[in-house]
Order: sequence, then C-alpha cells, then structure tokens
Amino acid sequence: MGFDVSPLKEEELDAFFEIDGVAFGGRMSAPVRELIEDHMTLERALASRDGDEVVGSAVSERSIITLPGLSRLPVGVVVGVAVAPSHRRQGRLRALMHRQLDELRRDGEALATLFASEGGIYGRYGYGMATFGSRYELDKRVARLDEPGAAPMPGRIRLLDREAASEAFPAVYAEYAPTRAGEIDRKNVLDFLNAIGDPGAEDLTRRFYAVYEEGGRIDGYVAYEVAPMAPSDSWARRVICHELCHLTTAAYIGLWQFLLGIDLTEEIRAPGRPLDEPLRWLLANPRQLRTVFSGDRSWLRLVDVPAALAGRRYPQPGTLVLEVEDEFCSWNTGRYRLHVTEEWAPAEVERTDAPADVELDVSSLATIYLGAVPPSEFRLSALVREKAEGALTRADRMFANDRPPYCLTEF
Repeated sequence: MGFDVSPLKEEELDAFFEIDGVAFGGRMSAPVRELIEDHMTLERALASRDGDEVVGSAVSERSIITLPGLSRLPVGVVVGVAVAPSHRRQGRLRALMHRQLDELRRDGEALATLFASEGGIYGRYGYGMATFGSRYELDKRVARLDEPGAAPMPGRIRLLDREAASEAFPAVYAEYAPTRAGEIDRKNVLDFLNAIGDPGAEDLTRRFYAVYEEGGRIDGYVAYEVAPMAPSDSWARRVICHELCHLTTAAYIGLWQFLLGIDLTEEIRAPGRPLDEPLRWLLANPRQLRTVFSGDRSWLRLVDVPAALAGRRYPQPGTLVLEVEDEFCSWNTGRYRLHVTEEWAPAEVERTDAPADVELDVSSLATIYLGAVPPSEFRLSALVREKAEGALTRADRMFANDRPPYCLTEF
C-alpha cells in the first residue's frame, strides 16, 4: 500500500505536535514547541497522511559527526519520528524511513543518526547501535578523590544563571565535539536543553550551572539539579549531573571536585555518561562509583556505504573486502574493497568482484563503524560471517578506535 509522504506544511504544525504527544505519551511544553518551530526546517520534516490528516512524522536536521581518526562528515540527525497509535502496523513508518533516507542520500549525507525509543524498531531500517553509555551513582558522604585529584586545581569554579549558561556552554561544546568519535555538532539552543533544561519544566527551579575557568578561559561546564531522593523526605537529596563537558584534565577534575563538595546532598547520580568515565580512577576507592545501568545511546545508519567507509580513518594498514547486505536501501548492497596504506589514514574504497573476506548486514556495519563493537563479537550470530581465515581479526584491528565512541547530545 502506498502512502502520501511529503514535507510538512506550516498549517500542519499543530497536527505534527499533537501526533508527537500522542505517540510519546506527553505533550511538550509551549516554550519548547516555540523553539522547535523557530528552528525546524520544514522541507526536512516529513509527514504521513490519511487523507488530509497527519498521522505520522519523521524529521531530520543536517549536522556534522566526528569519526574515528577525528575526520568529520555531514550527518542527518533524525528526530520527531512518530506514528499515531490508530495508524500503526500499516507500513507508514517504513514509508517515512525510506523517503527520509532517499532524501539524505540525495543531499550528500552519507550517515544518519538517532536515539531509539525502543531497541527493536530501527534495525530493520539499517540502523545499528553505535555509541554506548552508563548511569553512575556515587555516595558522596564517603567518596573522596585520591591524590592528585584531591589537590586544588589551578582554575576556579564560577556559577552562572540559565541565560549566561546558554551563552557560555556552546563555545565549550563546539571545541569539544571534534575531539571524540560519535559526537555531533550542535546548531542551536534546542541541542542544549538536556543541559539547561526545558524552559517550561517544573524542575527548572532546582537546576544550577557552573563553569571551570582558568586564565580567563572557560575550559568546562556542568549542569546539575538538586532533587529529593524520596518524595517523603525533602532533606535527603541527591545531585543529578545532567551534563558535564570538559576540554582539559584540570577542568574535569575541578568540576567533579565541585559536585562532590555540594552541601546538604547524599548522592551523585550521573546518567548518560561514557563507558570509560575517568572519575573511577580518581577516587580513593574506585568501587564507590557504581554502574547501575549500561546501554545504547546513539544509533547510526550508513546511507551511502562507500562514502561512509571512505570518510573515517583506520588505525591499522591493510586490505579487507566486505560484502554488505542492505535490503532496505538496495543501492548499498554489494562488495567493497577497503585498502588502508598507513596508520590512521583513510581507506581507498571501491566496488569489487573479488571474493569477500567478511559478509555482514548494513546494521552490523553501523555498529562496528565507529569502533564501539569489534566485528568478532558477532562471530556467533549470522549477522557477520567470516569468509576468509583470519579476516575477523584483521577487521577488528582495522575498525578499532583509540577510545570508545560516545554521544553526549541526547536528541
């Protein structure tokens, strides 16, 4: 069955926001809706219609993503994907996804990325889990930094109000994003809502903002909340670290020193932090940093496989022939020869008829692409198949990264 999928019209914005609210179980605040309307590119907002009624949506915005070797490529950042409960199981999401990927390819965006509300949805459209994170908890009544982390840092902490934070944070983040694979550029204040808070939310009264300054330069920031640990006891409170971003080691240590020193609180909770959080190794007792959850963060889709493979850099020279299966975007299906001549160089990528070293589907390729998961971890599944002896070991080395990829931005 065909569906009318085409760009959203300005007069359909009310319907778009209503579908989003119905699909996700809650309407966004008026100030956030106003921000979205101000920054949305209508040509990139797709609608699925039943007659004249909007019943589904998928939106993308163009950004830049950092890749292994710190090369960078344009990426379509996908948000606002929703189908009304009354119109599910009809193929509407599939139609939206296909039209969106066609347009991203047309516009030269070799990659697409999103956060998945459910883990079983986007694999069938070629997305794979690409970055991972953890939620940490720390009993700050007993936690102490070890030397040298406990020593005073050369800079200073300065508290900001929300308006000043919205002006100061973007410059720090813009310098940070190109330094780690998986990070994307942020274009406007919408991208900082996790840090500065929804302007219409009740918890904004409990939000606070601080920066680490050294020599007149801001080298890091933290956005945090002081919240009750239980509704029945308003004096048992925790610090929730919503976002911490740093450019220097001193800024990182200084900001954690600050959080650990906040009075009248018993615990720090830090959701959505990297798997390789350095704080553990600054503590006098590393066990005090408890990992209470680990899981996927951003998902990735190779929209143009050869362009994406040529866009990142590889830590080890070598040659590898990949046979890629892409049922959803048939233009990607084929065999590709990657040839890397030196450490952390880009690959020469070409289609080939040579025998495949490794066969894999495009979603598995997305998961190994940033270096989050080595190809050999798929050995027991049918998703990645070794066709030449030693090929998975070679692929592990070529697709490795020097640190786990991460995406600080939630979207």
